[in-house]
Amino acid sequence: MRAFLIAGLTALAVAACTPAEGEHGALSGGCDARGVATWNTPADANASVEAITTGPDCARAVATLIIRNGSGEPIYSETHIPSQVMTLAQASTPAAMQTALQEWVDPASNTTMQTSSALPEWPADADSPQNGEFPFYPAEGMTRESYNQLRDANLPLYCYVQGMESLNCLALRDGALESIGVQSFPG
Repeated sequence: MRAFLIAGLTALAVAACTPAEGEHGALSGGCDARGVATWNTPADANASVEAITTGPDCARAVATLIIRNGSGEPIYSETHIPSQVMTLAQASTPAAMQTALQEWVDPASNTTMQTSSALPEWPADADSPQNGEFPFYPAEGMTRESYNQLRDANLPLYCYVQGMESLNCLALRDGALESIGVQSFPG
């Protein structure tokens, strides 16, 4: 009887602390919203990208991007302030944030570089990869040699808007994501 009572109280406590999910997956209250997309790659056809915002209102929310492998394990996460992310900055209501999050996580919106072979070339005499008016800044510690090895490996890429004028690019290798660098674009 005691175990049953404790289990029942635990279930009630969890239900009381868990926000209710509303229409289209948006969580009730404040600026709680969620977007989810499947990221089909040759290495993991069931990977997913998820974004969640929470906050007292959309002007004071935080957004967390989570990439999970096909087993549901998180392999990457990053938290951003929505007002500093071009895709999310104009979302001022939970419904607008829901729409913006869905767009933000959609791998189909990354039409420029879907594999590491599409990364800009890094010439031998240059300090970084060259891409005309769209500079690419390699991640800290990335050498020309390691960058070119990633390009040659033709790995799945997930690039997402991570600021007002840039994309963060991640390569999927051996079940893990590694940061390659940031692609800027004119704002």
